[in-house]
Amino acid sequence: MVTARVLPLSCVWAVLLAGVFPGLGQDFSLVVSAAPQPWTAGERAAVWLNVLNISAREVSWHFPDAQPCRVKTAQKVFESEMWLDRASATNAPAIPPGSFIRARYWLELPKEAVGQLILEFPDLVAGSLAAWAQEPTPTGSGLIGALKQAEPAAPGKPFDPARYFKEHLSPYEPFYFIAGPDSPNAKFQFSFKYQLLSGETPLADKAPWLAGLHFAYTQTSLWDWNEPSAPFLDSSYKPELLYWWQEVYRDQPEATIRLDLQPGFQHESNGKGGEDSRSLNLAYLRPTLVLGKDDRLQLTLQPRAWFYVGDLSDNQDIARYRGYVDLRAILGWQRGVQLSAIGRMGDHADKGSVQLDLTYPMLRIWSSFSVYLDLQYFTGYGESLLLYDERSWAVRAGFSLYR
Repeated sequence: MVTARVLPLSCVWAVLLAGVFPGLGQDFSLVVSAAPQPWTAGERAAVWLNVLNISAREVSWHFPDAQPCRVKTAQKVFESEMWLDRASATNAPAIPPGSFIRARYWLELPKEAVGQLILEFPDLVAGSLAAWAQEPTPTGSGLIGALKQAEPAAPGKPFDPARYFKEHLSPYEPFYFIAGPDSPNAKFQFSFKYQLLSGETPLADKAPWLAGLHFAYTQTSLWDWNEPSAPFLDSSYKPELLYWWQEVYRDQPEATIRLDLQPGFQHESNGKGGEDSRSLNLAYLRPTLVLGKDDRLQLTLQPRAWFYVGDLSDNQDIARYRGYVDLRAILGWQRGVQLSAIGRMGDHADKGSVQLDLTYPMLRIWSSFSVYLDLQYFTGYGESLLLYDERSWAVRAGFSLYR
């Protein structure tokens, strides 16, 4: 999202830029900029369009999807076009007086554009931009080239095998380790999601909605310390494919209501064989409604409805205990205490379950640890997939890395 930035000495900026870039009336001045790193011929380069409000009133600006661009070298002139990175721009944002907004455009450099470059923008009342493009690193052709350099180079970024992983990985469900006095004593869960589409590709430019496509994985395990050899009672393995549609609705400018939407397909199994084998597949829809500003008390509601897909022979009556809907409600502050409640109801009200988690940032108590204290209470059916038809209850405490 683009937000307006207030410039220091805004009056001086307005006078200077109005003189350098005349022709936009009394409202805007445009500045085109780029990172100081050298570009690479034949690859994509990032160009920023900065829009400054030099008027005395609030104004709006719309970033066009494409901008003609002329690339000049000492030997040749190339007519080209820049494409808007929609993730870096909002539609007609309001710009206060003396402030500016910016958006990123992508320019595919010609392979022959090497050395000193001058970029001109025929449709913009803005100055030209000077840049330097280096020759591309030889990679060979055919099979040798494909084997040698299959991963595309990113302008201004050194080679890092973990970069794509780090840029696309994020937490998903709560991530915790807790324990209590009764069997099974310990319970832990880890979860993550991975964005499948890279944001710096032609496909992302043409179909930005694909950025919501994710793979996710969650594992929940029950560990019984009281038994000899401390075995694991059961583990649930839950890979899924989901689409995360952020901000289907958000009220502006109050920002007190936000609605996200998430359809998905989830497999769940416990990895056991014979009579202990359990597995199921769900197709689900989960909206997320957030009420309250980010810096205030918030209530988050996450209902989820699903239907079962495929064979349930390992656990034919599981719908009696798992049902077809659940609800997660979270009340608290983003940087403070939170109470989370997950309720699930089977075919009958007495076949459901409730899980409560009270979490608090440990940074408030001990600044050296970036974890949350977690107190969890569970009662009902289905804490483990193996014993989905047995009622249990437990109180456990520990820590959470993500809640």
